[in-house]
Amino acid sequence: MKTFRLAALVLISLSLAGCSCGDPNVGIDGDGGSSKDGGAGNGGGNGAGTGGGSATGAGTGGSGGGGLSAEVCDGVDNDQNGIIDDVDVAGDGVCDCLKIATLGYAGQWGNGSVFSSWLNGKSQAGVAALAAQTLTPALLSQYDVIVVQDVRESASSGVGNGLGRAYTTAEVDALKAWVGSGGGVMTLIGYGASTEIVNVNRLLAPYGLQYGNMQVLGAIGGSTRPITQWAPMHPLSDSVTRVGTDNGYAVQGGGTRIAWDMQSGNVDVARALEYQSGRVYVWGDEWITYDSEWSAHTDYQVERFWLNSLKWLTAVGRCQVELPDIN
Repeated sequence: MKTFRLAALVLISLSLAGCSCGDPNVGIDGDGGSSKDGGAGNGGGNGAGTGGGSATGAGTGGSGGGGLSAEVCDGVDNDQNGIIDDVDVAGDGVCDCLKIATLGYAGQWGNGSVFSSWLNGKSQAGVAALAAQTLTPALLSQYDVIVVQDVRESASSGVGNGLGRAYTTAEVDALKAWVGSGGGVMTLIGYGASTEIVNVNRLLAPYGLQYGNMQVLGAIGGSTRPITQWAPMHPLSDSVTRVGTDNGYAVQGGGTRIAWDMQSGNVDVARALEYQSGRVYVWGDEWITYDSEWSAHTDYQVERFWLNSLKWLTAVGRCQVELPDIN
């Protein structure tokens, strides 16, 4: 009898030790539950709890992947494609979030309404005309790209007069720091007498660039001089073969030669360089802003010229959009 009872106890103990306590294919709801049918537990988004297994049941602790957000102008890479604020709803080749400003004043030798309207229509914020404002870090930090127009020294400021004062050392340093941190600046010239180069050359000095002091690149036969020599394989000259000039100045200094004229000597019309995190583009004329160049010369690629310029001047990793197939 004792032997029978002992054997029975042994069998019961062995049974309890190896018990699976139910259908192995049905999970238990609770902490750590997991099974092929996916018992709900707190172990994770795929139903894997502390009990192990390869279940697909839903748990409360998971981090399920959601869809990416649409890109908007907020300084964040919402769609996680590596580019911040790359919004171009119209597909026109200019980032909708781009913040553009101009320094000085427009030229007086032609109507520039087409260019100004085109430029203002490309950005959600339009273009800020800073005119003769003092350049400070706080002011410049609001913009991505700045185009320098007529900034000559004179007795008064405005169209046909320029800035009306000289840029100070503090202003030159502020622009230099802004470019160094990722800003893009482009300069134009040809608005007046040769003394106009003095003020803009102050802004260009930190980058080893300047305008020459003799007026060149004059019109030919009553029409702007076509510039036909362009650096191959450079983003600034992509799909550009002809753009006109009329009484500009040679661009001198370092960087890459982008365009030049061979019709009256070897004259550099454009040079560009990278400075720390920013970029500088120096163009030797201002007629690319006048209506005649946009509408009267079907053989010129003025719009493409400006699309290339704005994109190249914009900081890498921000506001970079695809350019349309357009001249």
